[in-house]
Amino acid sequence: MKSLSIRGFAAVSLVAAFMFFGCSDDSSPVVTDDETGALSSSDDSVVESSSSSKKVSSSSAEEKSSSSSMKTKKSSSSTVEDDETDSSSSLEKSSSSELVIVVPDQNDFTITASELDSRVAGDEVRFKGKFMLNLLGDSTVVDSSLNIAFIGIEYIVAKGNDVNNMTIAPVAVSSNQILLPTQNAIDLNSTNSARVSISLLDPGFTECGTYSLIITVTATSGDMVFQRTEIIPFERDAAEYCWGEYSSSSTVQVKEIPMTTCQVELSTNVNPGLDLATCTAVPAASAATADIVFEKAGDVTNPELSAKSGSGLLFSPITNGDLPPYTDDYEVDIWPEDMNADRSPATAYVSDFKFKTIDAERLTNMIQNFNQIYVAKAPTYNADTGEGFYAFAITDATEGNRGDYTFKVKIYKVP
Repeated sequence: MKSLSIRGFAAVSLVAAFMFFGCSDDSSPVVTDDETGALSSSDDSVVESSSSSKKVSSSSAEEKSSSSSMKTKKSSSSTVEDDETDSSSSLEKSSSSELVIVVPDQNDFTITASELDSRVAGDEVRFKGKFMLNLLGDSTVVDSSLNIAFIGIEYIVAKGNDVNNMTIAPVAVSSNQILLPTQNAIDLNSTNSARVSISLLDPGFTECGTYSLIITVTATSGDMVFQRTEIIPFERDAAEYCWGEYSSSSTVQVKEIPMTTCQVELSTNVNPGLDLATCTAVPAASAATADIVFEKAGDVTNPELSAKSGSGLLFSPITNGDLPPYTDDYEVDIWPEDMNADRSPATAYVSDFKFKTIDAERLTNMIQNFNQIYVAKAPTYNADTGEGFYAFAITDATEGNRGDYTFKVKIYKVP
């Protein structure tokens, strides 16, 4: 990303507007309204630039320089007095000169902005905001018979929202092509107007956090050019788009801890208990204190299977499909070790089993959710070693008499 100089951006926007209209003499001054959304509140209406200034757009940075200079000063009226003239039409200034922006008087119009906001919809950020042309001191829109119109709109995406500390992000901005010049208001959210949006999957994003859309609109009254710049912040969520960065500080399942597997055959009426550490079945007589106790549920016409713990374990279904990277949506017969053929060792890892919270004391409808993988956490769980963390799934369930089930359980555990 390139560093964004806010003062330079504002100054060059005005220079670009001047050059667009060829307004380099006393009769065509550049002005900005006193309500402009300036990028720095400390500018005191003065924008400085060097002899080699930059014009920055959302897609490129273009450098231009000039050997000529011009200085404009604020006068008591809306007229601009030219202290230094040159045969060149360039408005680039030498390092010893400065551009003083003229504030329009009450006879001029102003650009107003309202309802500025952003919201995330799927992988897209959409923006709200209206820019209007109004006569100063008048609440009504400028009459269409007047020679006043919007003539341009530019976008820049920057990292951060501090006007004194931003860096440009090479992110594309999607927007309708507005027919300019136009007397109408510019609406960022309207399909009949600008309709501005940004894809959060754009490769120009290299990190997550707070970003800003910097919007500069330009209008003219025929002999004068006006600009207004606004900043609309938005978030690129680390939990959604920077999983590695997010998981290292926000979840406990972040280390590459390998797991081994085993399989046990159980039944709800004979040996319904399961000891996870030893991977053994526990008979009904002593199953009450087993790590997992499977029970028949439902009724004879609609039998089901549920599970609880006799040793204080808590449970949760895995939610890989709801968490980044989204593609590791494991289930019965789509096991992590089969999908990790390119990893060494090619086995399952604790980080393969993603979950939001482990807080359920009982699991229900396990036959209905026959392909679900579950995780369990013992009271002795150690996040650093993975000890006390388990994953398991029901396989090969067979319905017996009176709603009982015989089934196999595949278990993942840390060695």
